Order: sequence, then structure tokens, then C-alpha cells
Amino acid sequence: MDDRSLMTKWWHDAWKEGLWAASWDNSLQGLTAAQAAWRPAPGRHSIWQIVSHMTFWREDALGRLKGKAAPSDEEVARQNFPEPKDASDKAWRDAVQRFSRSQEAVGKALADAGVSIERLAYMLPHDCYHMGQINYIRAMQGIKTIE
Repeated sequence: MDDRSLMTKWWHDAWKEGLWAASWDNSLQGLTAAQAAWRPAPGRHSIWQIVSHMTFWREDALGRLKGKAAPSDEEVARQNFPEPKDASDKAWRDAVQRFSRSQEAVGKALADAGVSIERLAYMLPHDCYHMGQINYIRAMQGIKTIE
């Protein structure tokens, strides 16, 4: 299996089945907005902030593949681990749907032989790291373990 095929497989496996840990999809499903917005301590990020962070960098990587410029320092400050402006359940569901769409878009880009996977390949370890954080934050809240 070549690098592109392997990266694409791992990307999709992480979402649906998990890579030695809970699947990314299951890690987010069923959480309420309050659970997603909960912070383990002052200065620490919530699940919601982590999801927004991952979505921002995924969309940035995809945009750069299309020639978009790197985000400005101001945009990074605004979009990197942002506090939710609306902490409603609908806003949380919308954030998860946006994340899911970015998952699909990165998967398609990884599978496209005309797209360089160099930038996208870093998304896998980055997102695995953050999903570990998300599952630890779930555990800190006493949320049932994902089987």
C-alpha cells in the first residue's frame, strides 16, 4: 500500500473505527453543549474549543492547497481555540457538523492523486493528539467510556 492509500485509510479508520482508541465520530456524538463547553481548569481548553481549533486548521490546510494565503496573526488569535459565542445545543451540533464536513473534505483531498499529501499528512497525528485530550476531558466529567 502506498503512502497516500495508507494515510487515506488511517484517516477514515480514525473517524469510524478508531486507531487504537475511540473513533473520532463516537468521541463527539451524544455530548451536550454544556459538556462540550466545560473546561477542566482555568486556562484549559474545552472540548468545543479543541474541535473548533482542529476545524480551523483543517480548513486552513485545505484552503492553502487551493492557493489561499496563510491566516493572519489576528485571524489565528480569533480562530485558534475560540470560546463559543453561542453555547446552545444547536450551536454545538453545528460545530460538530462543520467538523464532520472537514473530516470528509480532508479524506477526499488525501485520496486525490493530484493533491500533495505533505501538509495534510500532519493532520492525522495532530488530530489524534487532540482526540486523546477530548476523551480525557470526557472522562474528567464522568461521561461513560466509549466502547
